[in-house]
Amino acid sequence: MDDTPARRPSAGPPALGHPDRGGTGPGRRVLVTGWFSVPDGEITAGDLLARDAAVADLRALGEPFDVAMTRTFAPDDAASVDLETVDPERYDVVLWVCGPARGRQLQRVADRFPHARLLGVDVSVVDGLAPLHAALARDGDGEPRPDTSLLVPVPAVPVVGLCAAHAQHEYGERQRHDAVHDVVLPALASAPGPAGPPAVVPFDTRLATGEPHVPSTAAQVEALLRRFDVVVSSRLHGVVLALKNAVPVVALDPVEGGAKVAAQARALGWPVLLPHEVTRERVQEQLVWALSPEAREAARAVLPTAQEALAGSARDLGALLRVPAGG
Repeated sequence: MDDTPARRPSAGPPALGHPDRGGTGPGRRVLVTGWFSVPDGEITAGDLLARDAAVADLRALGEPFDVAMTRTFAPDDAASVDLETVDPERYDVVLWVCGPARGRQLQRVADRFPHARLLGVDVSVVDGLAPLHAALARDGDGEPRPDTSLLVPVPAVPVVGLCAAHAQHEYGERQRHDAVHDVVLPALASAPGPAGPPAVVPFDTRLATGEPHVPSTAAQVEALLRRFDVVVSSRLHGVVLALKNAVPVVALDPVEGGAKVAAQARALGWPVLLPHEVTRERVQEQLVWALSPEAREAARAVLPTAQEALAGSARDLGALLRVPAGG
């Protein structure tokens, strides 16, 4: 976070045609800004939720306003403005929403709108208010207030666990891992849904010790799998362990012609996409199916069926142990 000392902007002469800065005249317009407005800002979920809370309050108050958004996060419907190109004389009040009440980004906003009152909403006051003129602080200025992100309901989106197999050199020139993953990742990011694309969480079945963020036991991997709505996997045990826990899978075999993922899917009676079948449309179609009640029911049936098929595993191992050397 930037520690540049803040300064209040020079107000200069009053802007022609604007009401008094301390008044509530009918010509007032508010610009909502924050880390979501500056191109070098780090945008968090909390920033956007606090923005939405401020917007809802402005609507409730009947205040005309605009929201300044970076191009990366600007909505496609042109409902936002660009902080760098908007006319500063259009606004009497600028709100800085969420985050610390200091830093070069905030100072840049203050310098860009020298005639406006700069007010903070849901900010942390670290070292005085400047360049803000006043603030509704969440902390650092009197008693702490609950963060305004708590006010904003959000729709539920599916959580998809993504398990991508690394290169498997035993398959030589039949490997298509990169090509498959290059299609799958953007397909998930653009997957349509009532509330937008799913939340994609990468994971692996690889275990490690001494790495707290990586599972070190099979129980931890399966506990993680059970939290997903769907798993997308090009790794054999990503497919198998998800189905073991009744989680539907979009199964991908990254080897041309099919290899162990396709074979295991066939053994479990589960659909699989081979490399030549992996397109954005097919991945998204399979994702829609995997999120359906039908897929969830099919996934529940996999474990008992597999256990029945493996009921003679001890007998089969015993027979293997009796095979003489050389066959």
